[in-house]
Amino acid sequence: MDKYDLTYLTVDSIQEGVGLSQVLPLLIGLTKIDHRICLISFEKVKPSNEVREIFTKAGINWVCKEFKINGPVGGVKRLLDLRRSIPNTEVLHGRSDIATVAGLLSSVSAPVLWDVRSLWSDQRLLIKSPGWNQVTARGARALEDLSASRSTAMVTLTSAVVPILQARHSKIPQIRGVIPTCVQTQKFMPTPMPISELTCLLSGTFNNYYDLDRTKEIIAEIRKSTKLKVIWARGSESSRNSLGVGEDLILSVSNSEMPKILRESHFGMAICKQLDPSSLAAAVPTKIAEFLASGRPVIVSKGIGDLDSMLKGTQTGIVVDARESLMNVSDQIIGLVKDKFTPERCRELAMKHFDMNQAINKYADIYERMQE
Repeated sequence: MDKYDLTYLTVDSIQEGVGLSQVLPLLIGLTKIDHRICLISFEKVKPSNEVREIFTKAGINWVCKEFKINGPVGGVKRLLDLRRSIPNTEVLHGRSDIATVAGLLSSVSAPVLWDVRSLWSDQRLLIKSPGWNQVTARGARALEDLSASRSTAMVTLTSAVVPILQARHSKIPQIRGVIPTCVQTQKFMPTPMPISELTCLLSGTFNNYYDLDRTKEIIAEIRKSTKLKVIWARGSESSRNSLGVGEDLILSVSNSEMPKILRESHFGMAICKQLDPSSLAAAVPTKIAEFLASGRPVIVSKGIGDLDSMLKGTQTGIVVDARESLMNVSDQIIGLVKDKFTPERCRELAMKHFDMNQAINKYADIYERMQE
């Protein structure tokens, strides 16, 4: 059999939010510029015929494996399974550390792209994920060390994390790119603000890295000066039934339904725990890109990836520090919502940083450089 141009490796599910909103459109876009692709993923539920048909029509060979158990033991098993399953290919794309190491330790002689999604070993320890302690965190850091020293290329979601990786490792790949969490901007289109009561949308899943106490404080502060409706549009993969932040309405929403929900809201919010200075440096929640692409301003916590610098001076959102007063947050967000040019500014920022079409071309360029 001829080689694939690209084999994309991930231990996450393609059928959940990030897989459908990011990985799938990226791979379909790459097929349109003549890339023959194999995708290997681990699924928590049996793939639907609808999703299988999407891959079939795109000409992508989807090798679907069973996710099985969570935790460090499950992660090791997935690494070993993935390592044995890689076909003959020109380039390997490892989404996060486990997938990258599986590619590096496989028998396939192909350059490997280390796709840095987060400082996940640090984060899981900080938020006390089940099964995580100093021993498992050191094991996870060993995977990061191997990815840093042996990968041919590296892509990060933010520029803020690059100096951190340079300080942590004696060697990191010289072929590098910064490609944030991107969205299909032709799907999330800007519209004028809805003529309705002020509505805050909380979208997607909220793991332990989100600061729900601070989110509740912000919502309560805004409600001191105006009537506010809070909607949580939760994904099917969410383990929570309620956020407990004062939401008025909880909806179970598919990825295809999200653009409509966004059009009916005025602003979004993503407040994360500021556990240490570098804990958020690698992160860019997908929901931020979706809000901005839809022309909606955001309220975010300080230190999330490059958002501090992106939002500064653009009048597209508010950056909130964990220790500062919330006294002016209501006036600020109401001012952005009332400004008729806010949707245009938000869209412009999204097109500059979070457009999926740009990401497709950037990845294709990096794959080409890896083979030179």
